[in-house]
Amino acid sequence: MLARVWDVVKATLAVSALIAAALVSADKVDRRKTQPVVGAALIEPATTGTITRQERP
Repeated sequence: MLARVWDVVKATLAVSALIAAALVSADKVDRRKTQPVVGAALIEPATTGTITRQERP
């Protein structure tokens, strides 16, 4: 019984370690990103994720 509990604890710790490593890695990537170009929304909305309203001529 104690061996089974220990296996569950090890598995839980392993999954927790993987999740923590993924979060730390994602945080490092987010901090390393550069700021988007100021006029990028006018040139390429996919760069910033914004969609501007198009005026009809």
